[in-house]
Amino acid sequence: MMRRVLGLGVGLACVALLSSCALLPPGSSGNEQQQADTQMQHIADAAKNHDAAALKALFSARAREKAIDLDGGLTYFLSAFPSGHVTWKIEGGAPGAAEVNEHGYTEEVYANYEVSANGKKFDLYFADLTVNANDPKNVGLYALGVTPHTAHPFTASGGKKPFDLWASQFELDDNNVVKGDPGVYIPKK
Repeated sequence: MMRRVLGLGVGLACVALLSSCALLPPGSSGNEQQQADTQMQHIADAAKNHDAAALKALFSARAREKAIDLDGGLTYFLSAFPSGHVTWKIEGGAPGAAEVNEHGYTEEVYANYEVSANGKKFDLYFADLTVNANDPKNVGLYALGVTPHTAHPFTASGGKKPFDLWASQFELDDNNVVKGDPGVYIPKK
């Protein structure tokens, strides 16, 4: 009798776990870390090879058409990296994600990485739309930026530094549209 009750309990637990997967929105992987790391690997490969075309192909069609001077931004981005091996690790523990609301399903993964190349350290940020039911042409990178590594994202007066201020703008609004202009971070002079 005890085995039947235990078997029934295990069976019900399995059914509950499997049915909970149906609660995830369509296309949602629930694994933002893996998605971010995969995209970061593509970025690192392009940076290592100084391949602007490969980097540009990671951007969504919508970002490529709306970005101001995407080619110039990619040139700036790649100029930060010396040729050779690129290593990286996530900063802040885990990437962030924004998801669904009443206007349809959109999934955005945004991540901060510490990147090392040939003894130099950088902070790298990207916003990546992994699913976009409202605008399928807007799936892929939306924003990408790099700056020399700094341990503190704030100025002496407590304000965000320019790179961190730029990176903080790429959230989904109430209509599941990404705020901020698409493209590559270029510091203002």
